Amino acid sequence: MSSAVFLVQLVPVAVVVALLLLLIAMAGTVRSTGRAAERVERKLDLVLKHLGIEVAAAAGIPPETLAEIDRCLWSDRRSEAIRLYREATGHTAAQAKEWIEQRAASY
Repeated sequence: MSSAVFLVQLVPVAVVVALLLLLIAMAGTVRSTGRAAERVERKLDLVLKHLGIEVAAAAGIPPETLAEIDRCLWSDRRSEAIRLYREATGHTAAQAKEWIEQRAASY
């Protein structure tokens, strides 16, 4: 077998190995970036808490409902947003109105 034929057969294997190594490296970077973002978010939460800044939290609200509330706020349908919030949390109308106003002000 000549060396030229051997090299021609080796090139596709080398390309596949290089691509696999690149994918493995990228997967590690994506994972570490996600962990870094989580650390930054935790630190930011601590800073906000230390400074006494309250953020309109969305705890306990399903993501789909929260997205619909945001759509209502963006299209100036606050009463519908308040209704959705009350249905999701069971809070009073006054509590819902206050939360919605805080969320709208954060945009």
